Amino acid sequence: MLELSPRRDGPRYRRVTLAVANDGSLVLHAHEMGGNLEAAWGVDDDEATLSVPSDQLGRLALALAAEVLKGGDDALARLSGICEAHDVRCRIAHWT
Repeated sequence: MLELSPRRDGPRYRRVTLAVANDGSLVLHAHEMGGNLEAAWGVDDDEATLSVPSDQLGRLALALAAEVLKGGDDALARLSGICEAHDVRCRIAHWT
């Protein structure tokens, strides 16, 4: 599991995590609660989970990479940097 936002324990509590479930699906879980002037009793609680089935992860990876690399400027360097930063194996081949 990866923590995507620093956990805050104070007047407002927020936790966002990303994990791979036992069935291979990707699960994003967000939970936020705490003091809120707009809430009926001064406290709100909002919790949601988004899951992507394992057979859709390739499509998701392509969509996310397209968003990050949009425009093509330095796409090779940016993608190889992301791979290196997150310990993802990749191979670069050059033809001249």
